[in-house]
Amino acid sequence: MASAAHSADPASPPSRRRSFLSSWAVNIAIAFTALRTNVMRSLLTMLGVMIGVFAVTLAVAVGNGASEAVTETINRFGSNMAILVAAPDTGDGPPRNTGVRGRLTERDLKAIEAEVPNIRAVAPQLRREMNLVVSGSNVTSEAVGTSPGYGVVTNQLADAGRYITQADVRSAARVVVLGRTVAKDLFGEFDPVGENVRINGVPFNVVGLLEAKGSTLGDDQDDTLILPISTMRQRFVGDGLAGPDDLQFAFVAFNQDASLTNGKDDIVNVLTDRYRVKPGEVTPFTVRTTEEFVEQSNFVTGILQAVLVSIASISLLVGGIGIMNIMLVSVTERTREIGLRMALGARRSAIRNQFLVEAAVLCVLGGTVGLVLAWGSGVALENYADFPVPVGIGTALGAVLFSAAIGLLFGGYPAIRASRLSPIEALRTE
Repeated sequence: MASAAHSADPASPPSRRRSFLSSWAVNIAIAFTALRTNVMRSLLTMLGVMIGVFAVTLAVAVGNGASEAVTETINRFGSNMAILVAAPDTGDGPPRNTGVRGRLTERDLKAIEAEVPNIRAVAPQLRREMNLVVSGSNVTSEAVGTSPGYGVVTNQLADAGRYITQADVRSAARVVVLGRTVAKDLFGEFDPVGENVRINGVPFNVVGLLEAKGSTLGDDQDDTLILPISTMRQRFVGDGLAGPDDLQFAFVAFNQDASLTNGKDDIVNVLTDRYRVKPGEVTPFTVRTTEEFVEQSNFVTGILQAVLVSIASISLLVGGIGIMNIMLVSVTERTREIGLRMALGARRSAIRNQFLVEAAVLCVLGGTVGLVLAWGSGVALENYADFPVPVGIGTALGAVLFSAAIGLLFGGYPAIRASRLSPIEALRTE
């Protein structure tokens, strides 16, 4: 009996919860009624919040998309990789005149391959813009003179025909593997394998067609061609190099379970010994890892995102001020209603909560519309600008909750002002 009496007690926790939920449901219903009463004013009030949420959400999505795109581009070139450049290492600062000439050779790369553990493949490189001509059609693209290891390092092999081989490198064969974009521009839909093409006036035989990689941030990964490095050196860039086996770049791919940090340190130690670089001196080579590129790109995109969000937040501030202004007008217009509710026993907290809910509902509706517009803009950018703009679940929920917080923040003062009105003075208001 005692238990039954206790459960029937109106002050019991379940009863209080039902009363609490009921009061908030009533406040929400009143809020929607007030919005329907002044539809145009409500729409204009929501407009500021809608634009603010749209701008902030799109800024966050663009920042996330830029970070994803850069990471994807780096991974397309090959993950867990060190990139060697024949240029003095000036640290993270801008290039400066150090008096040190950049140097990197194929002998250096062979020493690295022999002495550094956990290496999966190496790819020496010489690069140059080339003009390709076939039957009156001509295109300009970047040619990469390299070895068969380049395909392993960059995860890009021949989709048709074959890739370059060590035999091609040893004999300086005039063979070329075309990227999809180059092949389409020169041959259209015709299979280019086995055809001839003139590269800077020199005839080459097309032996393969690279796998398609697509484009990222407007950078077409298929606008390229692969030549044996020996052919590139003898026919196109040999006179511009200091030594007979000098390189411009080199990729060193490590096993997936290997530490890039340790691998970079080992490479630097090998090259430092070979070039007899003393402590404190600038090295004639630069070594970077894909991890470093990802970290640097995330840092830059993070700053960009913060700037964009800061600028977009001004729109939310303006929208919040608009909410406060309209809610103050609403309190003035409904002073008599407030006095009547107080006279009938409504608590000050109930009056305050009513206006807080109205402000929050206005902002949530505006924020939801802004979120939908941001999502639509993101889809349009992905489809027509080839730029990823991910509006994830977390971003969507954050936008709606943030818009509700704006309503509670800027609706707080009008709500408190309404709850502090004197019932007698409010009832006297005409």
